Amino acid sequence: MGNIACSCERSCCLACSERRKEETVIQRQVYQSIADFPFNALSDRTLKKGDILEVIEEREHWVYARIRSANNGFSEEQIYVPTDFLKPVNSLEAQPWYFENIIRRTEAKRCLLRPENSDGAFLVWRSRENNNFYLSVKYEGVARHYRIKERESGKWFYLVKQKEFQTLSELVASYSEDQDGLCTRLNLPCVMLDKPSLPSLSFEYQWEIKRSTLTKVKKLGSGQFGEVWHGVWNNMIDVAIKEFRVISPDIQTEIKIMKALQHKNLLRLYAVCTADEPFCIITELIKNGSLKKYLIGHKDLRDIDFSLMMDFAVQITEGMIYLESKNIVHRDLRADNILLTEMMSCKIADFGLAQFTFAQDQQLSSVKVPVKWMAPEIFTGKEYTKKCDIWSFGVLLTEIVTYGNDPYPDLDKAACIQAIQRGYRMKRTADCPETLYDIMLLCWNHNPDERPTFMDLQERLLKLIPESSLDIN
Repeated sequence: MGNIACSCERSCCLACSERRKEETVIQRQVYQSIADFPFNALSDRTLKKGDILEVIEEREHWVYARIRSANNGFSEEQIYVPTDFLKPVNSLEAQPWYFENIIRRTEAKRCLLRPENSDGAFLVWRSRENNNFYLSVKYEGVARHYRIKERESGKWFYLVKQKEFQTLSELVASYSEDQDGLCTRLNLPCVMLDKPSLPSLSFEYQWEIKRSTLTKVKKLGSGQFGEVWHGVWNNMIDVAIKEFRVISPDIQTEIKIMKALQHKNLLRLYAVCTADEPFCIITELIKNGSLKKYLIGHKDLRDIDFSLMMDFAVQITEGMIYLESKNIVHRDLRADNILLTEMMSCKIADFGLAQFTFAQDQQLSSVKVPVKWMAPEIFTGKEYTKKCDIWSFGVLLTEIVTYGNDPYPDLDKAACIQAIQRGYRMKRTADCPETLYDIMLLCWNHNPDERPTFMDLQERLLKLIPESSLDIN
């Protein structure tokens, strides 16, 4: 802003200056919450979706803020809030119909076709492929996608040239009042059942918490390592508690790896209990369970759309590309270790066998290893590399397309190892298109160097998802 002349007395000028300064700070630091936040250590106040906040101090993943009260003033009580729960007030990202994390049509379709959405449900998203905005609308059980065009000379948005808008909000408001060529008039924004993951349970990033703050609610599963429980932290936050029976160096490696991971397709670590035994890892709670469980639950009806199956596979490659960038191999990639959120987003979990590639530990014999998902070079004692995860991903693809069938169903573990080393590969099933089977065979190349990368696999899988005739460009 330019300088503003003022002819008033100095004291008045100072007051004006302070007022303008305050208005500038408020303008720059006022945010809107996009989800409820149920706990706070600084105040009795809890954050509700839609609350307006003035940010006082920003940290890497948290902010200190004050909530606007009913009289439009800001409370003196401070709360701390994860930054992912806040968006600048009146921004595009704060709109309930704008889905910032969606980058592909398959993702928009997956969200829109949930049973909670009726005809006219809609969302706006931005394509990673071409950087265009899209308006996606549910109508008669299908998702229709309209590319939102922009005038080159300025920020004008339109579906048809004769009807332009200065903002996306104006475009949405217009088509909410009048169908005007759309398949249907826009009704309610698409439901969003998932909340942002917390960066941790403490704004001071103190990973260690007291065991007394945890309450076990329901056992979710058990294995060689111990048990997994649905729990509650401080009677406020639902969490998953992974409790170990035996303490080993692998636990410290798992914790170290999970502390370094922050990606939408990876399970988020919240805290640990390692001051005394049994050691616990506390993570976000994914209530829908595993991809394996979901696939088996649909086996009788076989009613999962192929595009959704490929969407699952693409999401997994997103997470694995991130792991590669962090020099991490998972070593246990299978459908049992992929969790599904309420919005059917995939989160790679169980890093109990994971390792940094620069600190390999080949002693896998002491744990129950997933033999039927392992690459043949591991059976001869060679180094476990990211190409071994590629092999496992090929096996995971068979799980997806067969509705959760175990691999090599006619072979026990010993026979499976011998057959794979002789060059045997699983046959294509009737449910598996040849194009997908070709991708599996690439993953199962005997020479690790000739297997594709996860980026290559993602590009190939995206090509298998048919573009709907209802996509309107």
